[in-house]
Amino acid sequence: MQNNEGREAKPIELTAQSVIYLNETRKWTMFFSILGFVFLGILIIAAIFMATMFGAMAGDNLPFMGSGIIIGVFYLLLGALYFFPIFYLYKFSKHSKTAIYSEDSEQLSLAFKFLKKHYKFIGILSIIILSFYVLAFLIMSIAGGIGAFM
Repeated sequence: MQNNEGREAKPIELTAQSVIYLNETRKWTMFFSILGFVFLGILIIAAIFMATMFGAMAGDNLPFMGSGIIIGVFYLLLGALYFFPIFYLYKFSKHSKTAIYSEDSEQLSLAFKFLKKHYKFIGILSIIILSFYVLAFLIMSIAGGIGAFM
């Protein structure tokens, strides 16, 4: 196996303390993934509640009913987006637990693969959100500048 510089990479061995740290981290990531799944369930319930309750409150007022459906769909899309990093964190926890208790390097490698996916997803999502903030700031600045000259 070669590293980034093209040299032969030495295998990494985990010390007993590293395994202890990994096990503690695994427990916390399991906690956060379960908490994430709970909040995801609440988000889905809220989406269904918003879509049905806004529709029931609207009566014959179609625009108001449509806004409830739009909010419900938005919540469902948010839940679908939220699912992936939670799932990756959960898979990291499960595979790292298996790796630790069975001393299986393949399981540890798979666990780190899911941890990488988790952080890659969060990183890309953060870039997208920050881009929207910058775009919104620019639009507001331009609109404010135009409004000042009118």
